[in-house]
Amino acid sequence: MMTPSWHGSSLWMEGLKNKLVMDGAARACNISDMWLLPFILLFGLSFAANAEGMSKLWSLERLTSVALPQQEAAAWVRTPIDTFILAKLEAKRLKPQPEADRYTLIRRVTFDLTGLPPTVQEIEQFITDTQPRAYERLIDRLLVSPRFGERWGRHWLDVVRFGESTGHLTVDNDKPRANAWKFRDAVIRALNEDVPFDAFVRMHFVADARYQELVQFIQLGPRLQDNANPNDKQFHRLDDMVATTGKAFLGISFGCARCHDHPVDPMTTEEYYQLTAVFFDQVKEAPQASKKRIPLQITEPRVLGRGSWQSPGKRVEPGFINVLKRKKDSHWRANSKSELAALSDWLTDTEDGAGELLARVIVNRLWHYHFGQGLVKTPNDFGNLGAAPTHPKLLDYLATQLIKAGWQLKPIHRLILKSAVYRQAGTIDAAPMEVDADNTLLWHWRPNRLEAEAIRDSLLAVAGVLKPHMYGPSISIGHARRGVKDEPDSWRRSIYLQAHRSAKHPTLSIFDPPDYTQSVGARTTGATTNGALFALNAPLVWDLAEHLAKRVRAEAGDELSAQVKHLHLLCLSRPPRGEELEIGLSLLKAGHNDALWHYCHLMLGLNEMIYIN
Repeated sequence: MMTPSWHGSSLWMEGLKNKLVMDGAARACNISDMWLLPFILLFGLSFAANAEGMSKLWSLERLTSVALPQQEAAAWVRTPIDTFILAKLEAKRLKPQPEADRYTLIRRVTFDLTGLPPTVQEIEQFITDTQPRAYERLIDRLLVSPRFGERWGRHWLDVVRFGESTGHLTVDNDKPRANAWKFRDAVIRALNEDVPFDAFVRMHFVADARYQELVQFIQLGPRLQDNANPNDKQFHRLDDMVATTGKAFLGISFGCARCHDHPVDPMTTEEYYQLTAVFFDQVKEAPQASKKRIPLQITEPRVLGRGSWQSPGKRVEPGFINVLKRKKDSHWRANSKSELAALSDWLTDTEDGAGELLARVIVNRLWHYHFGQGLVKTPNDFGNLGAAPTHPKLLDYLATQLIKAGWQLKPIHRLILKSAVYRQAGTIDAAPMEVDADNTLLWHWRPNRLEAEAIRDSLLAVAGVLKPHMYGPSISIGHARRGVKDEPDSWRRSIYLQAHRSAKHPTLSIFDPPDYTQSVGARTTGATTNGALFALNAPLVWDLAEHLAKRVRAEAGDELSAQVKHLHLLCLSRPPRGEELEIGLSLLKAGHNDALWHYCHLMLGLNEMIYIN
């Protein structure tokens, strides 16, 4: 069935509404489950009330040409992005903050693009560059740095649930995957080379000669935990492939449709199983378990009653989501060499397929990682349960620009980073706080905490012990029962640490690492007592403080004020302010043999080390 419009037909809406309200209990429950009836009826009635809104879901609207708003304070504008931000601010009679100082900017943009602090030499070069467009040249230099791919590759690995073990809950059964690291390396290379994002997406489904390891995406998910039945494993794996594809590329959660028509988003159970049919040949489960032969019961794509392989329904052909296509499935399937190739063509098709939504989702992810919060605050959910965009016209403008730029991401990065809204200072005024305390309108820069990997990498970098070599097999982090310490042999960038699903790296585990079993669009980042205790007591921090002290002596000499200034540049990317120099000198003049070591330890534990202002 093909819907006559982008939104889906009203007939489909009405049918789905009736299913949930009239016979939802009968479909979703057996007699023993009737205790669920009140909840199902309540949910169904809630859906019925929301059905009209479903037909107007903003994320399914076609992209249209967006005119740039006109503002009174146009002098503030540096890129077209600012016109959208300023229009919202002026509507609330708010003014943006002035531009941050150069020390703040170089630290912000260097961490943003590379995940590492700027070196003292890079800071001095930028600060003393009096020629026009110094900031723009800084951005361009960082975008071509090989560290760019390491930083932004980590973000993408979160989204595609990258993990390097099978995912069993039992420690001894959670075996490492020997070659998963090749996917990680391919992601880093592709991002560094600015492979067009639509091509990048297709490479996740269809092997490319240069980036052939990207097709590992399909098989990277965890295996069914603690269940030996191959029938359960089969559909667990199919669900993982479908669910991750939906969240990662389209910002849509497909999983609810496995058991019933999606209660709030326009997707039927049949469409869900049409998607599983696309991946069906990718799942090969041995017909045995625990030395018993347990054959596969479902050998062809079928709709499963209540999501159970024990209740097979009608056979289905591979297909896609009706509200995200303007032609029949055969349009993509007939011209593709495989079902996966057809899927990739549909995902990236901006005229008749899901390509415009794909563009919206990825530019929102870029915004999220640059500002700490997306224009859509739920980057993995562009459905009715997700957040509406705070600046819908800006989101569509960025998506349109991405498509016009041939899907290359670095021009979008550049556009965002050069904007006045990105360059703002983090100062906070009382009056705007009363109007927009959450900074939804982006009237000031909001400090963002670094993610776990960047915290560890920056500690190693400022101590001068970070090993720079790229690529290759991951560094083992041991075992949930036999973990390893964070010692010199492992002092490479954290992206090269093994992403084990049941064992967590001792340092990363302190600072909210991602869940490697599912797509993660936004990490939890906050200040915890564990983080403070780590900074105070962890042997790693004390070791790095000692290395840092040796580095300061070697680079700054024996003059105490020079040591204080150099230490601040290394750790905080700025010279000491106000009383900071006096405090540093008083600590060093105490005369204790280990004074510089303890001072370095103090600096490594500052909040400013892990927050970007």
